[in-house]
Amino acid sequence: MITPSKTIPFKESVIFKMTYILDVDFEDASLAELYKNTKRKFIGLDEFIYAIDVLYILGKIDVDLDLGRIKKC
Repeated sequence: MITPSKTIPFKESVIFKMTYILDVDFEDASLAELYKNTKRKFIGLDEFIYAIDVLYILGKIDVDLDLGRIKKC
């Protein structure tokens, strides 16, 4: 689910699906707004959160948990 393997194709992995979040045009957005704009691309909320986690770890986004806002870096 997170990384591609023999049973999980690259296009179904979170590594690929995180690009859907980066494709959304935003500078500062709430988690709810971002999920609303991309939910068709993800199987569920858990997969979306995994993608947010990976983007944060890679330094592509900054997450303010107090405000529930995400900023592109």
